[in-house]
Amino acid sequence: MSKNYDDTWLCEKLKDLPYSACITDPNQPDNPIVFVNDQFCEQTGYTREQAIGRNCRFLQCVESDQDEVRRIREAIDAGEEVSADVLNRFADGGLFWNRLSIKPIHDDAGQIQRFMAVQMVLKDNPYETLAEDKRRSDTALSELHHRLKNHLTLIHSSVRLQMRDTGETDGLVGVLNRIQSLQSLYSGMRQGIEAPSEMDDVDFFNYLSSICAAIAGLDENITFDQLVPEEPLMMDIDTASQVGMMVAELVTNSMRHAFDDNGGKIVLRGEVSDGKVLVAIEDNGRGLGADQEEKLGSGLGGKILKQTAKSLSAELDFNPSSEGMSVSLWLPLDRPKEDD
Repeated sequence: MSKNYDDTWLCEKLKDLPYSACITDPNQPDNPIVFVNDQFCEQTGYTREQAIGRNCRFLQCVESDQDEVRRIREAIDAGEEVSADVLNRFADGGLFWNRLSIKPIHDDAGQIQRFMAVQMVLKDNPYETLAEDKRRSDTALSELHHRLKNHLTLIHSSVRLQMRDTGETDGLVGVLNRIQSLQSLYSGMRQGIEAPSEMDDVDFFNYLSSICAAIAGLDENITFDQLVPEEPLMMDIDTASQVGMMVAELVTNSMRHAFDDNGGKIVLRGEVSDGKVLVAIEDNGRGLGADQEEKLGSGLGGKILKQTAKSLSAELDFNPSSEGMSVSLWLPLDRPKEDD
């Protein structure tokens, strides 16, 4: 490392940055601060004279999470980038949450000459915010699982009535067993979580992914993957629960009929386009021949899928091939809702 490194260019870039920033010099003992911008002084209350020449740890306090402090120190020692939320202290003694991002600065030879740190003061405790977000997510999922169980119970009762009235048992007993298995699955997924009645919306694709992963996880030979948007799509619980039931039926159907003993792969694919949401379940199983293309949608499970799609004003497409099966549901985002 060179002690003659010119960091003027970096100081100029950070000088007018609208965030608190500082530069440290790892060439000197204890990696001291060599530059702070105006925002650093304004946000922390420390003057340049108080900050320059000191290691950044002077911002820490006894309440700082020592595990996070250790993780930051280890990243710096390894010359790596690191980000963390740490509790620091203002010059007046007050505490603040600091969202810190540190990046090494290399010279032309690839040697680390400086560390640049950008800081943002957070208004709320980030860990409490994360805990609240998790609680909301858990309660929404719990409410959805509860409603899905109710849907399955209704279907369960309808199948039993059909068996009693028609005397037909072939295939229906298998459907009953499948529904009972799904009911048990949802009970396990929501165990220990209480759902408030006021929960209205849920992260749609995240919820569908949890259903697919849970069901596919029942068979160690089945792998599950998802190709869905990273941006959360919030959906009302009633719609999400009905689509969830359809997805559960499709994944279960693939696991029962698409694969041999070697297993295979099931993919949840989703996208939002032109005011519609696509939800597709795809597998790489044995598929169906041209003379069997109507088979999937002709049984009781297919009738349930079609009726649910109709109630959602959605388009349901079965796309069998020799290389697997794909079932797509196109759901309008602005579909009319039924009156209570």
